Amino acid sequence: MAISGISSYGLNSLYGYQSTINSLRLSQALYKNPRLNQTSSSTSASSVITQKAAKNANVAFVKEYSTSMTDLMEAANELRSSNKSGAMSDLAVTSSDEKVATASGKLLLKSDKDFKLDVTQIAQAQTNVSEGVKASAYAQSDMNFTVGDDKNSVNVQVSAVKANGGSKTNAQMLREAADQINKSKANVTASVVEKDGVASLQIQGKETGAGNTFEVSGEMGAAAGAENVKTEAVNAKYSVTTGGVTTEHESESNTVSVGYVGVSAELKGTGQATLKADVDTKKVADALSDLVDAYNSSLKFLNDNFDKGTGIARQMQSLLNGLGSEQSLKQMGITVNKDATLKFDRAAFDKNMAKDSALTRDLISGLGGIADRMFNKASSGLNMNANSLTNGYSSNAYSSSYGSSSKNSATNPYAVLGLYSRSGVYNMSNYNAVGMMMNYLI
Repeated sequence: MAISGISSYGLNSLYGYQSTINSLRLSQALYKNPRLNQTSSSTSASSVITQKAAKNANVAFVKEYSTSMTDLMEAANELRSSNKSGAMSDLAVTSSDEKVATASGKLLLKSDKDFKLDVTQIAQAQTNVSEGVKASAYAQSDMNFTVGDDKNSVNVQVSAVKANGGSKTNAQMLREAADQINKSKANVTASVVEKDGVASLQIQGKETGAGNTFEVSGEMGAAAGAENVKTEAVNAKYSVTTGGVTTEHESESNTVSVGYVGVSAELKGTGQATLKADVDTKKVADALSDLVDAYNSSLKFLNDNFDKGTGIARQMQSLLNGLGSEQSLKQMGITVNKDATLKFDRAAFDKNMAKDSALTRDLISGLGGIADRMFNKASSGLNMNANSLTNGYSSNAYSSSYGSSSKNSATNPYAVLGLYSRSGVYNMSNYNAVGMMMNYLI
C-alpha cells in the first residue's frame, strides 16, 4: 500500500529523505540491469545513434527558438517607456526653425520646458576685401603689407617679377599673397575671388565677435583696398524666453547656451525659433526598424518550423494576433504585407512624428503599445514548455528506448513506476512502486 496524505512535518521530512535514498537505489539498479544494457537484444546501435541525433537536433532547435524570442524581446525593450536607457528615454533638443538656430546635445532627464529664442543679430567675423582688378593683366607693382592683430601678424611680400624676369599677372600676385597669409600664424584666412575675369583678395578673421579684429596696412599693390573693412566683427545678440521670463544675451560666438545643461544652440540667422526637449526621432526610427526586422525574423522562423510542435503553432498565432489596428500601425509607419510580415516606412514615420509626436510615441511605447505587446509575446514564448516545441521529445525518447507501448508496458520500469505512484516529485517515497522496481531490476 502506498503511503500518502500524511501532512506531519516530521513524517514529510522522513519521506523526503527516503525518497532521495530510493532515487539513488533506482539509479544504481538501472545502471547494473543487464536488460537495459543489452545493445544486441533490446536496442540496436543504429537506434541509439538515431535517438541521439534526434535529441541533439531538438536541443539545437530549442536553442535557436530561444535566440529568436530573445532577439525580439531585446528589440522591443529598446522602445519600452520603462527602459530608462532606451530610445524613448534618450531625449534630444530640437529647433522649430533650423534657419534661425539648430540645437545639439542630449538630456538625461525629461524637461517639459520650451525655450523661445529671438535672434536679432548673429556673431560675425571681420572681413576685408580688396578692389577688383583684371585677373589676366600684368601687375604694376610689388606687394609689401602686414596683416594681423596685436598678438599675431604676418608680413606679406610678393614681387611683381618672376624668377626668369617675366611679369606676374594680378591673379598670380593675389594667390601668392593669400598663400603666405594662410601659412602664417595670424588669426585670419585669405582667399582669391574671381568672377567674370575680375579678381580680388578676401581676408577674414578666424573667429567671430567684436573682440576679434585685425588690421591691414602697407604697400598693397594688386590688393589695393584690402585695408578697408567690408564687414565689421560683431557679437551675437539674442533673447531667451521661458516660463514667461525673457533674458537678453550677447555672445562673441554663435554657439550659445539656452538653459539646458549640456545642450547648445548654433545661431544661423535672425528670427525666432522654439527649442524643446523631445525624443531623438532618428534613434526611435532606427529602433522601430530593428523591431520590425526582429518580428519578421521570428515569424519566418516559426513558419519554417510550424510542424515541429504544438507550441510553435501557438506562438506563431500569438505573434500574428493583437499587433494593433491598421490605422494605429499606419501612424507608426508600419504596414502588414500579404505574407503577414511587417514593413516599416521611415518617411511616413518621420511625417507622423512631426505632425503628432505624442500620439505616435504613445502607440509605440505607451501602456499597451506595440513595444509592450511584442515584449510580452516574446516573453511568453520563452516561458513555453520545451516539450511542446518538439512534441514532447523527452518522454518519447524514453518510450522509444525502453519500449513503452500497450503490449510491453509491463517490461518498462518507468511505466511500472507510473502505475503505482501519482504523488509527483515524491513518487520515490511510494514503497510499493519502488519495491516492485527493485524486484524487477535486481
